[in-house]
Order: sequence, then C-alpha cells, then structure tokens
Amino acid sequence: MTAPKPANYYAVPELAAAYDADTESRQDLQFYLTLAAETGARRVADIGSGTGLLCSLLAGQGYEVTGVEPEDTMLSLAASQPHADAVAWIRGTAERLPDAWADLVLMTGHVAQYFLDDTAWVQVLTHAGRTLRTGGRLAFEVRNPDAQAWRRWEGTHSTSRGTVIQTVRRNGDLVTHTDTWTNGSGTWTTTETLRFPSWDTVTSGLQATGLTVDQCWGNWDRSPVRQGSPEWIFLTKGL
Repeated sequence: MTAPKPANYYAVPELAAAYDADTESRQDLQFYLTLAAETGARRVADIGSGTGLLCSLLAGQGYEVTGVEPEDTMLSLAASQPHADAVAWIRGTAERLPDAWADLVLMTGHVAQYFLDDTAWVQVLTHAGRTLRTGGRLAFEVRNPDAQAWRRWEGTHSTSRGTVIQTVRRNGDLVTHTDTWTNGSGTWTTTETLRFPSWDTVTSGLQATGLTVDQCWGNWDRSPVRQGSPEWIFLTKGL
C-alpha cells in the first residue's frame, strides 16, 4: 500500500488552529507594530497573513488593513480574530492586492522564504511594489542561512497540543522538513520546503523590482546584521 502524501500544515484545521499558541513567543509582532508607527503608515497590507493575528492587532490600533492569504483554513481562523471585521480579507496571493493602496506592505512569519526560486521572488516583490503608494515601504525577514536554523529543527519537540517529530533534508538553498504531529485527536504528517536565499539573491530581487534597502537588522532587538545573526530584517523603499 502506498503511504499517504504528506499534507500542508496550514490546510489541516487541527494543526493550524494551534499555530498562534505554538508561536506565542514570536518577537516579530511587536517589531512590525512599532515599525508601522515609525513609518507613519495608515494603510497596511499583509502578504501571507495566516491566522490574521498581526492584521487584527494592526486594525485594533486604527490602521486600515488588508490581509491576503491562499489557505481557506487560515482565513477561517482569521475570521475569529478580535478585530477581524475591520480587516479586508482576500483569498489568494499578492497579485490580488490593489494597486497603489498601501503605505506599508509586510511579509512576516518568514513568508519571504516560501518563494522557492528567483522568478517567484521577483514576482512577489513586483506585486508588493505595485501595491505601494508613492513613498511606501515594504518590510520582511528571512532567516540568515549562515545561522543554519534548520539544524535545530531535527528531532522531537513539544507543542501546545502534543508532540512533533521533524526530519530535515537540504538541497542547495532549499530546506524541506517533514513533520509527524501527534495530539489527542490524531496523527498527521506534513511537509514544506523553504528557501534560505543568499544576501545577493534577496537584494538582486529588490534591485530588479525597483525597491531599495532603507534599513536592515540582524534580529528583533534591532541589532546590526552580523555573520551569525539569526535574521535579516529588511525595510525597503518603493519608487
């Protein structure tokens, strides 16, 4: 008998429902809320908005917010966020965002690493740039490949609802992890592939789409980028 194909984590309701609890220690939320205030944004678009938590927080602070997300399961969770009614939710990808609408476009939760080749990277940057109003900004983060975060993924880890056993396979700048999740309601196997692009790959895409780097940080405490910094956090300017 052929083993079932691994699922997409974000499409499994029993797993996706625990996403916010399993990532409650994430530091990027406050970072991007502060950044929105510092840039003077009024309209914010979130590409790959997931469970909608950041969109809800932004809407609660008075921003006009649009969240775009391809997974129905995640959009269903987003609809239950406290300020969901104040957010414009779009099912789909960045190409569905309106032209010249946002003062700030965000890609958080390492969404930028889901674009697995140069063509896909340039495409999402093109749509982000198209969505920006004159003088608008794009902010996003990728994991610094020199920090080799994937080495910490292998093994068994506790989650808010059970355990996950992770195995990791690397092929060039692509890292695929296959995860077996067990909790009180069942067992699921999921897989996803992320890109760990080089600095030149990230910045070449920006250059190709007319976006320029304004600031870059190496971690959520705003420390500078160093060789071993865990993150590359970019704030870029549109045309």
